[in-house]
Amino acid sequence: MIKLIINRLTFIKKLPINFAKRIIGTLIVFDHFFWKIRILLFSIIMSKNSRVKKILNDLAKNGYAVYENYYDSKETEAIKQECEKTLNFLPLDQVASQQNIPNLMLKNGVTVEKLDGSLKIKRLGLIDNYFKEIAKKIEIRLIYLIYQISWHPPLLIYNLVHDGSYKHPAMPQAAGKKMISGQPHIDSAIHSLRCALALEKVKSDNGPTVVFEKSMYFNKIKEAHLNLLLNNFNFDTGDKSAHNINQEDLKLLENSSKRIELTCNKGDLLLVDLKNPHYQKILDKGQRHLIWYYN
Repeated sequence: MIKLIINRLTFIKKLPINFAKRIIGTLIVFDHFFWKIRILLFSIIMSKNSRVKKILNDLAKNGYAVYENYYDSKETEAIKQECEKTLNFLPLDQVASQQNIPNLMLKNGVTVEKLDGSLKIKRLGLIDNYFKEIAKKIEIRLIYLIYQISWHPPLLIYNLVHDGSYKHPAMPQAAGKKMISGQPHIDSAIHSLRCALALEKVKSDNGPTVVFEKSMYFNKIKEAHLNLLLNNFNFDTGDKSAHNINQEDLKLLENSSKRIELTCNKGDLLLVDLKNPHYQKILDKGQRHLIWYYN
């Protein structure tokens, strides 16, 4: 909700950059304060053993969390099989031979993104109502409601990456040295979530998401948050970190923050605050099957 409000403040584009910085900085501080209040109030209300409470507190402390056994093994395998069926609906003449597809929209509204051996099929709910029901699970909707004041069911995206071991005519290529979202970056200047359901075990060698622990609280990263919103309002911030983290700030992260590979078991849900710098590690071997939750 706060993101929608900020996006509607188009008058900021017409202001001198120093005035724009003051307004945007105030909005970021307000969002952070309101976010802390929501989590605190929820923590007071909920029981000590609430799993959602633990997840929210982990996110607030570290910038990431793992919701273990979000689905059990049997449920997760069923979801994975439904995801794999979506590959059969892809137009092979447009997908199979292409190494790089930035954004291909199909007739049913589903979009496809591809980079070497990494594929994303977006808007799964447009393919089958099965996925709409997954998006409505109460735990994830409650987390989104508290975290970013959104009750809308998230959009679901199937993400497949492999080393050549996965056999399907739509995805013959093995993963290369470039990954979708493979550069350290920040996706939001205000508190927003990105979640991923692991449809198979995520290990260090099959391309986990990497985050820098607690780094969204670093002053340099706070500057990047400001620059990101300035860029969104068409202000030029030069080579300073905004969406992508420049080499100078990346060295700061590597020296000052614990680098965390979000490995997990099948059925676990990974959650990352999008103010926190993160990236997708290159897959060395095996396969990675995820459902991404976008809201």
